[in-house]
Order: sequence, then structure tokens, then C-alpha cells
Amino acid sequence: MNGAEVVRAYHSATIHGGDHDRSRLVRFRPLDPTNRPAPFKVYPDYPFTPLDDDDPLGRLLFYSLGVTRVSGSSYFRAAMSAGNLHPVEAYAVADDDFVAHYHPLQHGLTTLHEEDGDGHRAWIAVVLTGIPWRTAWKYGERGWRHLWWDSGAVVANMLALSDDVSVSLDFDDDAVNRLVGVDGTSEFALAVVHLVDEELPGAETHVTTPALSRNPIEFPLVTEIQNGTRQHHGHLRAYRGGKRPQLRGQAIEDLILRRGSTRLFRHETVPEASLKDPVDVATDGAPLLEHLIAVHAVEGWPAAPRAVTQHLCYDQPLGGDSAYTVFHSADLEKVLADVGPRGYRAALFEAGMAAERLELAAFSLGLGATGLTFYDDEVKEVFDTDAACMLVTAVGVPDYRSRPGGAPRKPTQLHGFDALMGRLQMRMLAGRNTTPGQ
Repeated sequence: MNGAEVVRAYHSATIHGGDHDRSRLVRFRPLDPTNRPAPFKVYPDYPFTPLDDDDPLGRLLFYSLGVTRVSGSSYFRAAMSAGNLHPVEAYAVADDDFVAHYHPLQHGLTTLHEEDGDGHRAWIAVVLTGIPWRTAWKYGERGWRHLWWDSGAVVANMLALSDDVSVSLDFDDDAVNRLVGVDGTSEFALAVVHLVDEELPGAETHVTTPALSRNPIEFPLVTEIQNGTRQHHGHLRAYRGGKRPQLRGQAIEDLILRRGSTRLFRHETVPEASLKDPVDVATDGAPLLEHLIAVHAVEGWPAAPRAVTQHLCYDQPLGGDSAYTVFHSADLEKVLADVGPRGYRAALFEAGMAAERLELAAFSLGLGATGLTFYDDEVKEVFDTDAACMLVTAVGVPDYRSRPGGAPRKPTQLHGFDALMGRLQMRMLAGRNTTPGQ
């Protein structure tokens, strides 16, 4: 199959609902607690250096990937992640061929590659990679989509933090994988975050690290779609900072620490500006996407049936309880024609970036937001569109007050998180009695 055929086959096989050929999906036990991937990648045989609180690189890394909240063995980070599984890793690269891995909890760098230099090191890039097993442990092959969602969310924070950052999805996969010491199968490069206008070095890093779990599972379809989306034609743009949330006197760091996936919404109406302003922020700089909106409670807007939207969002009540829910979508045939197979990566990436921007903008107005999955074909049917849904974001009035995240190495302890999740479970059980059309 050529790249476009690989994209079509993968996308169809990983659709929720509908009649699709899923014969190539790996049969495995999802959420096996005895085989759960470790939440952090470690390099016990390599030197680790904590980052200073005032380090500019540390600021960029922490407020995009750092651990900000903790509840028991659950770690919540600065950017959203599907299932809170956080499969994205980050590697800092300097102009003297220095390569280091970022640890999100310990907030420091592990030196992986270093050559003799003159001591005048300058950071030139951050390479974001994805570990498919960390998300496929729960979601199977569909988890490959999540790698791009999550990297887009991380980049959204980076672009909000710095006007100097630009992000490229157009790079030599093999060269960047070699640079940061990953094999291109169990972990592979997703995006290059350029801190300055300078080419990446051509160094090769060779390292060893413990396995993430007892028996990591490989998914041939994930390897196929990753390899099948290498090529592109036409213009694959770099991403830069665009419209930002209304900070209203607060620092962007404080807004990022306040953001977190909302678990419960109240059925309250919001002003029209609470829709228009966040959506303007979210849609800026995402040229491959169109954004379909189900409005439930916005002043001056007709209300869509909450039960229908809830069903579209994989029957999750948050989708219907929101003031409005945005379906970030892309016409894949147009993307393939205009950009090529690598455009599929970019469309998923843009969806994650748009969703995180929407969340930040919503939180800046005192609202809440969360990302959701969806029934792919039914979204297209309800909105009468050829565009394929890439990701969903629900925005509304939160039904509780969340605690802001903490500083580096000092995450906020969420003592009431289990009670909140219990309320969410009860809401989900109640929602099963609600059917589309009610």
C-alpha cells in the first residue's frame, strides 16, 4: 500500500463504532495492571542534573510537560493527555551536540550524549517523542492518534510561553531518532521545537534504559502507520505563537497551573463571548482543521440536544453537560491530496494543539474544559460533513473548584480526587439512562 492507502486503512480500523475491518488489530488485555508501563522514562546509568528554578529552558519544559498535581500513584502534568497516560517525552539539544532527556517529576536533565566543547553551550531545540505502548496499553492501535494529540497539547503551552519558539513536523525521522537515541518503533520523534534558527546537529546517541513494563506489546499497525506517514508534498508549515488567552493580569504560568481536565459540568448558560473568544484562540494557526460546534447553553445561540452530543462523545456525559462542545475535524482526502500522508500526523497534531488552546482560553474566563473521544462515523453523520473528527473538546461551567498545580518538584496533592471521580462515575451511570433524542 502507498502512504495514502495506509492512512485510510489505519483510520478506518481504529474508528469507534460502525462496520469497519478490524481484523489486523492486536488482541490483548487492555489496562492489565501487571503490565502497566512506567509513567516516567529513566536512565539509571547516566548523570542527572536538576534544573534551576530560573532556568529559561526549565520554564519551557516544566509548564509544558512537568508534573503539577499528584493523587496517589496518578501524576497530572501541565498539558492535557488522553487517559492521563502522557506518552510524550522531551529531549533538549544544544549546539555542541549535547543531548539530554527531561524528567517531568524530578525536573531535571539526564545527559545522554556529550562531546568535548568550549563550555559555551546554547540550547537550540527540544525534540518531542512518543512512546506508543504507554497509551496503547489502554487504547490499543487507536493510541497512535493520541501521540499526536498529546504532542500538540504540549506545543500549545510552549507557544503560549514563548514568542521565539517555532515547531516543525517536517524533519528526517531517522536522523532525529538517531540524535536522541530512540529506535523509531517503540519510541519515535513527533515534533522538533526550535528555540533558535539553527539546524539540528547530526550526532548519534546510543543509550540503554530499562523496559517500561514487564512485557511491552508491539502493534504492527502502529509501526505501519508511523512509517506510512513519513512522506509529504506541498507545504507543511511551521507552527508559531498566535492568538493567546486573555490573561487579565495573571501570568501565563499561573493560567497553565490552573488548567486541568474538568470532570463535571453544571448546566449553566454562558455569555456569547465565552464561546467566541476561546474558539478564536483555538482555531488560530491550525490550517488543516475545521471546527464543528454543538451549542447547548450559550446566550443568543439555539440549543442542540444534549443527549445527542453526549452520545457522539462516546456516551460520555461531559460531552452533553457542557455549554458547548467542539469537534476538531479535518477533510482527510483533501489533506492527503494537498499535503500527503504526513498531513495525517499534522491534522491530529493540530487537533491536540487547538484543544489545549481552547482549554487555556476557557480557564482564563473562569470556565472549565476537557478533551473527549468520539464515535467517528456518527459525528460525520450528525454534522453532515465529509470531515473526519480528530478530537473533541467540551467547555462549560465546572461543578467544583479545582486546586492549582504546584511548582517544579512540588506538585499539589489532590486529596479529594477519589471523591470527585466517584461523582463522575455516578454521573456516567445516570447518563446511561439518557438516550439520543430526549
